[in-house]
Amino acid sequence: MRTFQRTKLALMKFSQAWVACLIAMGGGVSIYHMTVAAKTGFVSSVGVVATSYLPDAYRTPRSNVVFTFFTTFFGDILVVPTHYGPVWMEAVVTGLLASLFSLIFFGVRKKFINN
Repeated sequence: MRTFQRTKLALMKFSQAWVACLIAMGGGVSIYHMTVAAKTGFVSSVGVVATSYLPDAYRTPRSNVVFTFFTTFFGDILVVPTHYGPVWMEAVVTGLLASLFSLIFFGVRKKFINN
């Protein structure tokens, strides 16, 4: 994977984690929540860049979803104080949402762009 591809992947995963974090966070949308979601997205995208050096890390839908879940999960658990349930619950919800967005994006890209 080249530097441009890694940058594009990191920006895509940042946006997926950012939106997922905003949705999963309780309390609505505010400047504070957008800042926290941006921090989660940044930590997640750093994890994405680190894992992109693994061979075939983001080539298949399955690996894409798994890596997206874990990088977003760890980004959320490091940055966000939980708003409900156990400490890890919000991070799991955020990771699942980001993985869902990743799967949707992968499917749309495959169907319409890489036809």
